[in-house]
Amino acid sequence: LVWLRFGILALIAASITPYGPESMLLTVRILGIGDALGVIGEWRPQDFGHIGTFEIVLLLALGAALWRGFVLSPVRILALLAILHLALSAQRNGELLGLLAPIFLVGPVARQFPALARAPVEKLGAAGTLVATVILAALVPATFAIAAAGDFRPASRITPAAAVAALRQATDGPILNSYDFGGYLIANGIPTFIDGRTELYGGAFTARYNNAVTLADLDDFVKLLDEYRIDATLLWPGTPAIAFLDRLPGWRRIHSDGTAVVHVRSGGR
Repeated sequence: LVWLRFGILALIAASITPYGPESMLLTVRILGIGDALGVIGEWRPQDFGHIGTFEIVLLLALGAALWRGFVLSPVRILALLAILHLALSAQRNGELLGLLAPIFLVGPVARQFPALARAPVEKLGAAGTLVATVILAALVPATFAIAAAGDFRPASRITPAAAVAALRQATDGPILNSYDFGGYLIANGIPTFIDGRTELYGGAFTARYNNAVTLADLDDFVKLLDEYRIDATLLWPGTPAIAFLDRLPGWRRIHSDGTAVVHVRSGGR
């Protein structure tokens, strides 16, 4: 009964947004895209082909549970397994596991192992309080100093500034862009062919786009260029379609660097 009340209240709280329950419905629509999600990096399953942070943390947690014998109620176990499934099924959900798992673990673990529970503040004593105050006093200015000195900007691999500058000089017509460049193009007022709003494009369009630029369907790539009256392409250097465009009559490469390659039509459509 307690968990039922929690679920109802959580559902109500999640609906208190400017869009009402639309945020939850959006998630359903995204997951409904199906196999097309597999072509988007953040929606791909976790990669255990090499040791990574997610795997290390997960193995340490499993080892600790086996070593200390943590016992959870069936409801908490089901909740953790559901969150773990989400984290394994999509890379972007790894943080979700780290955020929600402690909520289900902290109470039972503290009751089963009182020594692991955090001591109340009043038990720290004067010395402990002084140390905590000094640490806090040092962290605040250090945070501001790091923020002031840091160079915080999007990664260069998704900000093709030089390529966009070359593109602007060559044409203002429709372009076909790599998925990861969508955000940068939107920020610069350039209409995108595809971007991170996958739920708007749908699974069929996303899959078609991926098959075209990877040359899994070469004929459809050429058809796509004509169907959408594409005047230029802005593609990540490793995209298979680039080598094809280098040899495709009516197209020429005008820019190339480590971030993006630009081709434009050299004649009429």
